[in-house]
Amino acid sequence: MNMVKKIFRAEFVILGIITAVLIAGAFFLFTLTVKSSSGDDNGIWNDYYAPVEADYVSGVRQYLSEMGYSNPGVTLTHVTDENLMRTYTLNVHHMRFEGMSDERREVIMEALTDMGFEDDRCTIRVNLT
Repeated sequence: MNMVKKIFRAEFVILGIITAVLIAGAFFLFTLTVKSSSGDDNGIWNDYYAPVEADYVSGVRQYLSEMGYSNPGVTLTHVTDENLMRTYTLNVHHMRFEGMSDERREVIMEALTDMGFEDDRCTIRVNLT
């Protein structure tokens, strides 16, 4: 019984409260540190490249329409590595690509690659399906 009384003495209760507050504070500070160290460099680059990517996709659509491939399906995706280098993949879908010769396919793929924006941090791959 004396042990129970000792545990509930004011000093132990205050010590328990202080310990709980310190643990909660440490958890909060570690959480902030992890969030702030993750950085948002990729978000800044996403904002930078968004209009460039939109212009590129628009130019691809216009080029293909002028070449007689109306309403092509065009998607542009990218993967960013740890050095913030981007690898873009341009997927273009049109029914007329299925029976196309390899030479003609190469000409179109080369033209679409050449239309890509010039940036040392970016590479572009083109897939015609």
